This record gives sequence, structure tokens and C-alpha cells, in this order.
Amino acid sequence: MVDTHPVAGAGEGMLAEEERLDPVQWIKFYWERHADDDPYPFLAMSSVLRLHQLMTSILEQDLKQSFSLNLTDYLMLKTLQMSDTGTRLLSRVAWHLLVHATTVTLAADRLESRGLLVRRPHPRDRRATCVSITDEGRRLVDDATSALKEGSFGMPGLSPEQARVLVELMAPIRKTAGDVDRTH
Repeated sequence: MVDTHPVAGAGEGMLAEEERLDPVQWIKFYWERHADDDPYPFLAMSSVLRLHQLMTSILEQDLKQSFSLNLTDYLMLKTLQMSDTGTRLLSRVAWHLLVHATTVTLAADRLESRGLLVRRPHPRDRRATCVSITDEGRRLVDDATSALKEGSFGMPGLSPEQARVLVELMAPIRKTAGDVDRTH
């Protein structure tokens, strides 16, 4: 197969080898050649989506190999662990994880069968279900968190200062997009 992408040295306006290998730089190069508007909003979206995919892949692999968890299972346990009482409404866990209630119910089934959480009916609302992390769940999520921390939570090379800046940059974007709990 012949590579038809223009490369450096072939003339002005050509894509350098390093840029050709970086998918976001490749998009930028061709966007600027074929569009007359600012490429950076699209590049920002592409960068975030690509990072999410790469980060999720790293986290899923680490969690599965070492702890027999998937990312939803881990985040569910971590959400319960960080709550004041270790107990949350199943619907609130779904909201926090940005997943459908069915996904959280299936995760609760898996985690409950392993003794990592327990499910109970809500004491006053018989339509609602509460989930609580067990001591075994706390130990496992602590071990998993330590392991993920060693791998920079799926973002290798990100310093603590860069992580802080990233969180600060994303906060107003998340808020404007609606990522604020207005129900409580």
C-alpha cells in the first residue's frame, strides 16, 4: 500500500512526519487546508475524546487484570467509599457515574455477588434501592486506587500540577454543559 499523505521535504505546506503520526495534528493540518474557520474547537473535542478512549482502555486493562473489575464497578465502589456513610441510592450512583440505571443495576449485581456491596430497600421509599460498600469492597477499592495511582489514573506523564490545571480548565466547560447537580 502506498502512503499518499504529503510529508515534510516535499514542498511548502506539507505535513511533517511527526505531525502525520499524531492524529490530532493530522486533523489540524487537513482542516487548515480545507476549511477557513478556526480548527481548535474541533481539535479540542477530538483531543478530549481520544484521551478518554486511551485513558479508559488503560484503566479497564489494569482493573480487569489485577482486580477483576471493570471501570464502572471500580467507580461505583469508589463513589460509595467516598460518601459520608458508604451508602447511596442506586439512582444517585447512576447520576454520578453518568450511566443508565440499568448499567448500575448490573454492576450492583456483579459487586453484590462478590460480597463487595450490599443492596437494601430504601427505609422510606419502597421504590428506591440503597447500595452500601462492604469492608471487603473498601479493601479492594483501596488496593485498586493505589494501583491506578501508580499509573497516573490512565494519564501517564501528567504531573500533579498539570492535573490541577486540567481540572480547573475543564470545570467551567463541564458546568456550562450541564454537569452540575441541581436536584440537591
